[in-house]
Amino acid sequence: MKLVLASGMPYLPQLIGGVEVNTHHAALELNRRGHETSVLSKLSLRDMFGVKAFLASHLRFSSISVDRMLGYEVYRSLKPWEGLPRHALPRVVVIQNGNMVQMARAFGKRGVPSVAYLHGLGFDTGPRAWQETRESLPFSAYVANSIFTANRFKARFGIEPTVIPPIFQPERYRTTGEGRYVTFINPVPVKGVAVALAVAKLCSDIPFLFVRAWPLSSTAEAELQRAVAMLPNVRLIERCDDMRLIYAQTRVLLVPSQCDETWGRVVSEAQISGIPVLSSNAGGLPESAGPGGILLHRNDPATLWADQLRVLWEDFALYRKKREAALAHAKRPDLDVRRQLDQLIAITEKIK
Repeated sequence: MKLVLASGMPYLPQLIGGVEVNTHHAALELNRRGHETSVLSKLSLRDMFGVKAFLASHLRFSSISVDRMLGYEVYRSLKPWEGLPRHALPRVVVIQNGNMVQMARAFGKRGVPSVAYLHGLGFDTGPRAWQETRESLPFSAYVANSIFTANRFKARFGIEPTVIPPIFQPERYRTTGEGRYVTFINPVPVKGVAVALAVAKLCSDIPFLFVRAWPLSSTAEAELQRAVAMLPNVRLIERCDDMRLIYAQTRVLLVPSQCDETWGRVVSEAQISGIPVLSSNAGGLPESAGPGGILLHRNDPATLWADQLRVLWEDFALYRKKREAALAHAKRPDLDVRRQLDQLIAITEKIK
């Protein structure tokens, strides 16, 4: 089957987040199965990659750029809902992020049905919350990345999506041994950087690894640098493409997220290697963490976070129990790639 995984947001390498990584894994696995799968995304002009791609496409008198640097075709355009060439039109488009309704309508006008694969809460919150009714939505089917997301969508539109959790290629994350750090990924406010810094201060004898992900404003960057400089037990490093290098150093993953995470991809990545998590219970995090960690409320004081971290860090029996639970949770059927893709393909094949 010919498929396009579409987003109204930039894509790898311009934007690196859970949706983008999930899309990459899905495209690779679908193509491995023999499905002709490509990605359609927005082209950002905020970096040299985007500028070069834009100029190159215009030299060819085209409004869309195409590359195969990730192992499959990626189409990029300033307005991706307008620019896909006819020869690249799929049998079905799976729309996952950014301007989803607009993209579905644009593809519908060209005779291509669409599946909404909900990875976030943009349909219900923020300036682009969907204003449509159940009857006016332009999608042929609905998929959600978690029970939490599915329940929110059902409450809003009365439609119950099929739940297909994020897709993981375990070999890209699996490590052996036990690291020496408490690792915190993506030091930004919504991910709980204030809590992480406070916990690191309270646990000055425990080494912490802070890993960058999203870009920071100059003000936020200066604040982070000042805070880290005052904590000798905190090491701040750049994100790397091979996350095994991060998880090999990780003994406990700290996830004090302050927003309604629809899943929490790093939790599942870490648990593939049996790394327990100390996480907030916001949104879908209880689903991703399961029994392989300790959950706290996002508003719990830093002292409680520090106390629970010490218990997990110092109680060897508890740590082994949580480690074994994390490994088992990562191997559950819901995260089996073959089963997930079977579900997704079955949904697309039912669409007329």
